[in-house]
Amino acid sequence: MQRRPLMAGLAILLLAACAQTPPPKPALTVLGLWRIDQARTEPILDRRQARLDFGADGTLTGHDSCNTLRASYTLEGTKLTITPVITTRMACAPLQMEQEDRILQALEAAVSAKVRDDGLLELRDADGRGVLRGTRFGADD
Repeated sequence: MQRRPLMAGLAILLLAACAQTPPPKPALTVLGLWRIDQARTEPILDRRQARLDFGADGTLTGHDSCNTLRASYTLEGTKLTITPVITTRMACAPLQMEQEDRILQALEAAVSAKVRDDGLLELRDADGRGVLRGTRFGADD
């Protein structure tokens, strides 16, 4: 008769331990600062400011050539989830505005992220198409 309360107690302890398990950390290779080289199917022509920074705390920050951006993200294996991106609202030159649109669309469509063997960051959409490509800052500066 003592076994049932003991088993129930162990089950409760196990559930409590599972509930306190922190979310998985993103792959270390994706963490850090990336220069955006391509968004959707077009190269970034003004790369001076276009960047993403994947923080270890799940914060995604950066610049889309025109405005700063911020979102939260989770990465489990290669599965990427990005919350809606918040940006500042400055008006910029037409080239920068077009690049901003492509970068924001790419982030909205991205469902996977990985660093390829050649060192490039690649975000892909649900159909497996590449939507954004980046180079780690310092890789070829």
